[in-house]
Amino acid sequence: MLKKTALSFALLALATPALAATALPATMPETLPAASPEPGTGKASDAIWRKILLGTWQAVENPTATVIDGEATFTPDGKAIGYTTATYVYGDGSTSDVKVAMKFNWKIVNGVIILDQFESDPSGFIKSTLIRRFEIKSMNDTGAVFRDLDDGQEVYRRRKAG
Repeated sequence: MLKKTALSFALLALATPALAATALPATMPETLPAASPEPGTGKASDAIWRKILLGTWQAVENPTATVIDGEATFTPDGKAIGYTTATYVYGDGSTSDVKVAMKFNWKIVNGVIILDQFESDPSGFIKSTLIRRFEIKSMNDTGAVFRDLDDGQEVYRRRKAG
């Protein structure tokens, strides 16, 4: 029996029991220096956000965390691939952590990252009909803070070095 424990981004995965994301600790700054805003708006455009998002991101509690709960690589064609960490619960109650591979589509609309069309291995771990939405609070070349639009929880993601 698999117990879902972290979304690699999924990111953003990525905050619900089905895809639990890591919340910002109390000592985490609420925002990061963000990308340059569009003139007159005070916010970066979706095009700027898309460029920054490309690459590999890690699901971690904070910028210096050593435990990585998942990872996702975002490509220019709107696809992503990665893994999330799950806990397998045996009949006797003992547990072990396992990696669950996943693929999904992504897009950014009005400063919101939308994740959908999930596939997972083992299959069915993540429902293919699941749609996740995360408001971009702040994002730069090293880290990002997102707000889950389902529950309002803020999560931190770190760009993978190298």
